[in-house]
Amino acid sequence: MLCIFRCNSLHFSLAKYKPGNLDYYISRFHHVLLPALILGLMGTASYTQFLRNDIIENSRKDFVRTARAKGTKESKIYNKHILRNSIIPLITFLGFDIATLISGAVITETIFTYPGIGALFLESVGRRDYAVMMSITMLLSFLTLFGNLVADLLYGVVDPRIRLD
Repeated sequence: MLCIFRCNSLHFSLAKYKPGNLDYYISRFHHVLLPALILGLMGTASYTQFLRNDIIENSRKDFVRTARAKGTKESKIYNKHILRNSIIPLITFLGFDIATLISGAVITETIFTYPGIGALFLESVGRRDYAVMMSITMLLSFLTLFGNLVADLLYGVVDPRIRLD
């Protein structure tokens, strides 16, 4: 990906633009685009494969055969029955991946020399700054708990049987 972006001469320098200028924000967006793309695409293959396998498994279940026998449209079967049941385990993975996204930033920020939490964590490991390391570890733990809370709330949105009374 670096070669694609560098070979097309899309390289900007942040130093030549003043904050508040439109060119500055365009340059900022350009510098964030590739690391954000890398972080976003990191887990896409595993999610796609998991969702595909779960959709195939759910499409063979009895309630889908019953819906087809009743003459329900295929689009309604996939959207209401199969996809809704397949998304529930995927929400669990998304809850855990909020912290994984931040911890994946450690590697991405190192590769792109982008100053952020990942670079701060690696720098604190090198300097043996235990307070910073523990703070970032606590932040990742909090994000994991927050992701699980969001996942639990999304369960009620996706599946009405799970809602609290």
